[in-house]
Amino acid sequence: MKLLIQIFLILLLTNINSLSGEPGDLPGQEIKQPDEMFDDKPEEKEGLDVSNIDQLLQPKNTEIMLPKNRLEQIFDQLFLAELNQDQLNIIGECEKIIADGKCFKVEPSKLSNHFNNYYFYTNSQNQVYSIIAFNNNKQGDLNKCKEKISMWKDYFNSFDLTEKKPKDNSLNFVLTDAPQQNSIEIFASCYTEQFRDITSSFSIKFFKNV
Repeated sequence: MKLLIQIFLILLLTNINSLSGEPGDLPGQEIKQPDEMFDDKPEEKEGLDVSNIDQLLQPKNTEIMLPKNRLEQIFDQLFLAELNQDQLNIIGECEKIIADGKCFKVEPSKLSNHFNNYYFYTNSQNQVYSIIAFNNNKQGDLNKCKEKISMWKDYFNSFDLTEKKPKDNSLNFVLTDAPQQNSIEIFASCYTEQFRDITSSFSIKFFKNV
């Protein structure tokens, strides 16, 4: 019986998969090898037939999918929080979206070379509810922009987001975490856009519903 329990535990440990990097992993965590877990040799039990143990203990599908986290921040800025001035440099102001809000052109400490402009929008409580990162340089190769779209879609796949229709468009995508409270919507586009004080060849827009 002791041998059966040990073999079952070994099979269980070697078949459980978890998502690397998700919350729960400890820094520097190492998985102890199964042969290190049992130092004592199994005692031989008279009459114990283990010839068919493989058939008796066929591993079942024990894959564990850990829940994904919500996207709560981007470019070192939390949504629905005041401007993180420790992690960004305010360059100037931009055209606001709502009458009692503001818009700040910033340079974050954590940024992407896909963009050369970052606009952070705040509401009447000075909370950041929207962010637009965009590139206003003329686009020469549309395939390069498609690669950026693919890279960002892969990045957002690590979060609790679903894609809105139409799907499978190589030039843009729309994501949301609705119906969660204060849901977020994300719009990425390779299309040339011009609105308010923004001219863009590639952009990602984040909008937090309040």
